[in-house]
Amino acid sequence: MKVAAVKAETYDRPEVESRLGEALALLGGLGSFVAPGDRVLVKPNMLEGLPPERAVTTHPEIVRAVIRAVKAAGATPFVGDSPGTSGTLKAAEKCGILAVCREEGADLVPFDASVDRPFPAGLTVKKFAVARPLAAADKVISLAKMKTHTFMGVTGAAKNMFGFIVGMRKAQFHLRMQARPEFAAMLADLAQCINPVLSIVDGIVAMEGDGPRNGKPLHAGVLLAGANCFAVDLVMAEIMGFDPARLPLAALARERGLTPPLAGIDLVGSAAGVRLNFAAPRSMKSLTDRLPGWAASFGRSHLTARPEIGDACIGCGRCANHCPPQAMTVAGGKVRIDYDKCIRCYCCQELCPEDAVHLREGRLLKMAQRLM
Repeated sequence: MKVAAVKAETYDRPEVESRLGEALALLGGLGSFVAPGDRVLVKPNMLEGLPPERAVTTHPEIVRAVIRAVKAAGATPFVGDSPGTSGTLKAAEKCGILAVCREEGADLVPFDASVDRPFPAGLTVKKFAVARPLAAADKVISLAKMKTHTFMGVTGAAKNMFGFIVGMRKAQFHLRMQARPEFAAMLADLAQCINPVLSIVDGIVAMEGDGPRNGKPLHAGVLLAGANCFAVDLVMAEIMGFDPARLPLAALARERGLTPPLAGIDLVGSAAGVRLNFAAPRSMKSLTDRLPGWAASFGRSHLTARPEIGDACIGCGRCANHCPPQAMTVAGGKVRIDYDKCIRCYCCQELCPEDAVHLREGRLLKMAQRLM
């Protein structure tokens, strides 16, 4: 159980290739993960088509370095993802990944259709409808971004697999698994179902605060890599300065034995001792996941940070169109929220192009936090 953590200061092409090579060498080389002739699906985080400096998406130079490494191993790379608000090609063009694919001769495949993939070992979900290109892949490599996340605390290698759920099918899972532990359980099953052979996390410039879209870029200067996506995420959380016990997916992975504790991971590389202090998303202060079932409805209303629409709202309707419970409407050029329907998934905050959705803690939540 080995995770490589190496220092990487810039996205200059030679440095990225050198640092990635350093990380892979610590793991036995890419040949330990892919074989000549393999078709390797490279899965970056392309949440939305935004420029790389926003730190929302996996940096294109990371994608380029992995494409080249896969080719050097005698395998055939192709790239795909299902962005949150647009098609794959449009998002890839804006975040620079499409240009890299064209320059390196790697196919960029849209995730616009699904096929059923049974997962009998799943503890929460026994079958997933996943992006069709997965059926053409012999291996999957996850290229995640080191970011905070308003719903799950952080997003990394394991949650990056949620991009295999196409388009609005994602909303169905938010409706079915409204509590963080339930959603984490689904993500754990999904990550095992996809089973990436290698997980790499781009933490050269990461994101803190209200990620995964509207947080602030933070230079962390690290690249992470490992065979076990849950172990990689455990190391990532430690480097970011978060207690894994407070992160639903990391805590569940430990509980299920999907990763050993941090002390049981062979952490190697020049960044093994790096520890930072990322600003947490405000929603991590929510207490509802500690309540018994009978109090869930009350807790969702009074013991979570609730989304509110600020003056920056331009009434574009993106949040309303992607709201899983359809709790949002556009009236008079502004968005209105029906809090009786709101499930506190924070998809609106995640997807707002104007950063107009803010999370506000109620008085009861603040009082409860002071008593803890």
